[in-house]
Amino acid sequence: MKYFSRWLEKRITEVLKSHPVIILTGPRQVGKSTLLENAPSLKEWRYLTLDDPDALEQAKDDPKGLLWEEKPTIIDEAQRCPDLLVTIKYFVDKSGRKRQFILSGSGNISLRKTPRETLAGRAKYLHLTGFSLRERQELPAQSILDEFLQSRNIEPGEVKKTADLFETVWRGGLPGVVLASSDKVALERMGSYVDTYIQRDIQDLMKIRHPQNFRRLMAALAEATGWESVQDELSKACGEKRSNVSRHMSLLKDTHLLYELKGYAGKGERSYRQSKYFWFDSGAACFLAGIHSPKDLKKPNLKGRYLENFILQQILSWASLRVIPPEVFYWKPRAQDIEVDFVVRANGKVVGIEVKSAGEVTFGDTRTMREFLKSHPEASTGIIVYSGNKIFPIASNIYAVPWIAF
Repeated sequence: MKYFSRWLEKRITEVLKSHPVIILTGPRQVGKSTLLENAPSLKEWRYLTLDDPDALEQAKDDPKGLLWEEKPTIIDEAQRCPDLLVTIKYFVDKSGRKRQFILSGSGNISLRKTPRETLAGRAKYLHLTGFSLRERQELPAQSILDEFLQSRNIEPGEVKKTADLFETVWRGGLPGVVLASSDKVALERMGSYVDTYIQRDIQDLMKIRHPQNFRRLMAALAEATGWESVQDELSKACGEKRSNVSRHMSLLKDTHLLYELKGYAGKGERSYRQSKYFWFDSGAACFLAGIHSPKDLKKPNLKGRYLENFILQQILSWASLRVIPPEVFYWKPRAQDIEVDFVVRANGKVVGIEVKSAGEVTFGDTRTMREFLKSHPEASTGIIVYSGNKIFPIASNIYAVPWIAF
């Protein structure tokens, strides 16, 4: 199978100039191992995986022997042996920080907490997401968000349609699903992913007493994608105590499977307290919500929410490449029934983003964004993402941008 170059490869090369250790995290099956085994810049590196029983045994019993070879080393599934990190620290320090390591694993909490203590000052965390749309199409990593945040002039014009909206949102960004030869194969792979990998990640961290309730919780969260999720309501939907719902949601966030968006607040403004939740992948969200074909997304009140999840994926993929990660919020004033889907803050600049599934947008569709910009002078621009094919200014400092260009 053809290897698709990942945008993060360049970031890895940059970080290795300042840090001897990189810790690469991300959900299972987003392509971490594939990247580490195939990236041209890592071809000369020694590759070890602790999925190999022999390597795992030696990591536990003879870590110095495992790492005797003085060459850059990749250790995949590193969370399986946290004690190995002490030996890595020893070799890094002994070499005067010349020995280089890349540690990789799922979004397992054990891979995130232990190195922070053992490898303090030596390690840099990088996060790999699934394919973004532009990455899958082998386009440059520059995002239209960069244009807006840098206050560049945006040229109006048509954008060539290169993908089907329903198909793209339904498949999401997991490489195995995106590259599947048919929707049937994609559906089978997503089913296997949810049943095997998600369950595996969670079971590695905590024994789930009632797996069926946990599955119902994931389904309830998927059905509420982009909505405010109230834990009391989720508790009723899945048949679990509220305390267990809170604990399970924390695990889903710790394993990078669920993203929490908090309310945005400008100077002197109180943020909206209720969080919104999105899945790391619109394809996984669709599957968990029982949307088992692209045409099912055409049902009323569905397309917009999962398109919103998909756009968040594009934002997070872009954000993962920045030296200083941008912050992402949503905005909802306490006294009004309006909402801006995403607020991105990067390097002191703020951009508001609304997502609409309609094929056309008019000045009337900018009411909420105009209110946001009016009450937040720190925000320079508003973006209305829609399913049409033209980039154009729809109001002062507000642009319509096709989803395919985001």
